Amino acid sequence: MNGRALRSLIRPFQASVAITTLQLVASAVTALLTFAVGMLIFAFWSVPTEEPGYDVLAFGLVALLAVPLITLGTASARLAARTRDDKLATLRLLGATANQVRGIAVAEVAVVAAVGVLTGSALSALWPFALSLFSVHGERLVASDIWLPWWMWLAVPPALVVVAAISAQLGLRKVVLSPLGVRTRSDAPPMSWFRVVVGLVVLGAAVLVTQLMSADWGVLIVLCVLTAVLLAVMAVLGAVGPFAVAFVSRRLAARTSDPAKLVAARGLQDDPGAAWRSVSALSLATFILIPAGSLLGYLHTISRSSSREAMSQDQLLMFADARTMLVTVAAIAFCIVACQAAIVQTAAILENRALYVALDRIGMPRQTINRMRRLRVTLSAKIAVFGAAVATVAVTAFVVVISILVAPLFSIAIIAVLACGLLLVRGSVSATNSVLTHVLNAPQRGD
Repeated sequence: MNGRALRSLIRPFQASVAITTLQLVASAVTALLTFAVGMLIFAFWSVPTEEPGYDVLAFGLVALLAVPLITLGTASARLAARTRDDKLATLRLLGATANQVRGIAVAEVAVVAAVGVLTGSALSALWPFALSLFSVHGERLVASDIWLPWWMWLAVPPALVVVAAISAQLGLRKVVLSPLGVRTRSDAPPMSWFRVVVGLVVLGAAVLVTQLMSADWGVLIVLCVLTAVLLAVMAVLGAVGPFAVAFVSRRLAARTSDPAKLVAARGLQDDPGAAWRSVSALSLATFILIPAGSLLGYLHTISRSSSREAMSQDQLLMFADARTMLVTVAAIAFCIVACQAAIVQTAAILENRALYVALDRIGMPRQTINRMRRLRVTLSAKIAVFGAAVATVAVTAFVVVISILVAPLFSIAIIAVLACGLLLVRGSVSATNSVLTHVLNAPQRGD
């Protein structure tokens, strides 16, 4: 590969600058949230008590937020690698091999991710002072007590960069790197009913295991079983979610006469997997928020009744900390979903500018185009919330029903929080309207 090819790669284009900025912000936010979660975990593990519930809270933070944080870091890396068709085509036509092009593209994504991660890691040094406003086990957190070990500060940033590089490599799988076919992408894989059948079997097994679970098994075994159930149901949601998006969008496209709904539904059919990944954190938050909130409502009722005398002070303090953790999990999950939605929509505008320009030229109002983009995200988000709610109620039906009966205000609060999450996703899509306006008003929009 000659110098001309290299200059073609690094020459800044407006679209690539926007994607790079998105990746920098997403990488920095991922690092910030990762260190914040790590410090909270460290705080729960360091509580001077023999109450095993704090170990459960720390373990729960790891299990619940690991996937969303990784998803946020991978979303921008995948899109950054896939929205470089012009440069990839130029490099191939100038004689670079497919492996060279792929390697350089992945390396650039890794470098940008490294800059963002280092920025977020540096800002994370302020977290101990911010978190000192909160209390754990009835006492204010001390900055020196939640400062992470030195090896975590050295291990986390490289791990996040590696995840970004791997995600970029996976994102390039759908880009054909032949000299005359760089712009060609493979079609979305067909969605089979087989995954629904397997999902129902796994969900039924999870329900059976939770019904058979007993305190006599011991804390360690119960934690392992709950982890296995959680991972199994998460896998079911990840497998069935894209099928549900494809199924609902296909039915919507067949029945609607609204242009915005029709274009949105056809867009979801093109890549239901990507549509689901953009809201998967919302699905996970729903799956956790409903049973955890229901359990806390039940425990809150007990703590305010005469049964309070049978509970230790450590247990009462742990219930208060569990509420704090639940709010933290919901806030971080919704923040991740909003960032993902903004990243995906901005990248989609830049990647599919020809479609939006064509819609604008044939006379579709820009308000309708923006509504179509909102529908693509909100429809997937509603499917994620509803599907996760059905799955979690099936697994934890007893806890949910009891909570509705004895603590209905907690159930109402859960619904309100989920509604706020959906509104946040909608708002994040609306925040990208200016990007679409810029693309449609660009003088070279038809090039």
